[in-house]
Amino acid sequence: MTDFFDVNYWLGNDEHYTPDPENSSQGEKDLVKKVKKNLDDNYINKCIISSKLALGYDWKTGNDRLLDTGLSENIEGMYYGLVLNPDAYFRYDFDNYIKDAYKKGVRLFRIYPRSQLFYLNDYYMKGIYRVLSEKKFPVMLDLKQLDITGNKYFDIDVLEKVLQENTDMPLILETTLKQCMFSRFYFPLLERFKNLYLEVSSLLLYDQIEHYVEKFGSERRIFGRNHPNLPLEINTARIILSDISDADKENIAYKNLDKIMGGIKIG
Repeated sequence: MTDFFDVNYWLGNDEHYTPDPENSSQGEKDLVKKVKKNLDDNYINKCIISSKLALGYDWKTGNDRLLDTGLSENIEGMYYGLVLNPDAYFRYDFDNYIKDAYKKGVRLFRIYPRSQLFYLNDYYMKGIYRVLSEKKFPVMLDLKQLDITGNKYFDIDVLEKVLQENTDMPLILETTLKQCMFSRFYFPLLERFKNLYLEVSSLLLYDQIEHYVEKFGSERRIFGRNHPNLPLEINTARIILSDISDADKENIAYKNLDKIMGGIKIG
């Protein structure tokens, strides 16, 4: 099995090239070559890339710089995952914003309420979810962004509300290895909501992937590498060597995310 669709690839702040006025295409070519080698070396056939600049500096600036890289246009199977916050809803006609983003290769939106200082179910976020649900456009959320006190108290009730009100919006939940210890918070949601998926890059403990597949099936596990936060090869090897069926491996590695992407409805 060599087909992988990576939902969790980050472009670092230092990887956003600055075009040389005398050779404006060289930075783009170098970045494309570097990223393509990374994917080829790790058997990644498709990938969604996001910008650390959009998360840590400014969501719009980082997103714009990411779209300017030309990665999607120059690498087959490469798509963008934009960081999104409530500003997008009142700054733009959001329906047109989504259509334009899709044309540019965007296939995922990522939200960081704690880091970017907004409430998960903010008034404007409700409008965003409504549009995304209509279009079956996926969203990715880091579980620790719901730890509103910093003391491992996760605001799960509001996540439940978002899932309940937007059943056609695929929501991919990302956790760290430490947060996987708090599975009692999100296990009930995985049981109740078919639009909730779990990204597997931090399921690194012995039999952890196997346990999740046995309990919930493989159809809502999503492959990601969380590069550069985790070593490049660790997650592909974890799937290949896992003690689950080949069909389950294929679901996790590629098919589940590919199905979500194919379900996006852009009029």
